[in-house]
Amino acid sequence: MTEPTPAQLMEHVIRRYIQACNDADAGAIAACFSPEAVHYYPSPLHKISGAADMGRFFATRVPELGIFFTVDQLFTDVDRRAVVLEWTMFRRKPVPLVRRGVELYVFEPQTWLVQEVRGYSAAPLDSEMPHQELMDFDYDGRGYPTTPPADQTKCS
Repeated sequence: MTEPTPAQLMEHVIRRYIQACNDADAGAIAACFSPEAVHYYPSPLHKISGAADMGRFFATRVPELGIFFTVDQLFTDVDRRAVVLEWTMFRRKPVPLVRRGVELYVFEPQTWLVQEVRGYSAAPLDSEMPHQELMDFDYDGRGYPTTPPADQTKCS
C-alpha cells in the first residue's frame, strides 16, 4: 500500500476536523491540531489558542447553537503546507442562519497537523441576517448546499 501524499494528508485532516466539529467531539477536534495551534477569527471574535481549547470551544458551541458545517471546496498547496477551505455553516439556534466563509489552514511539516487557521466570513457577522453569504452569487446554480442536509451526521 502506498503512503498518502502530503496533499491527501492535509485534505484528510481538514475533513476529519469538520466531521469532528459536526459530531461535537472535543478530542477528535483537538487531535487535528498541534498543541499550540491558533485559530484566528474576523472581528469582533477573538482568537482561540491551543488544540484542547479549540476542541472544547467547538464541542460546546456546535450543539448549543445547532450548527452543522459542510466542506464546499478544498484547495491544497503542498509547498506552502496550506489548505484553503470554502465552507457553509447552518445554524438552527437561536434563529436559523446560513453563513459562508473561507479558512486558510497552515500545517506543521513533521506532523501534518494544523498549526494555524485564519477564518474569513463572506458577510458581516450579523446574527440578525438569516443568510450571510456573498451577494448575487448563484450558490444553488453552482451546486452549493442551500438547505441543511437531511443526514447531518456526515460532512460532504
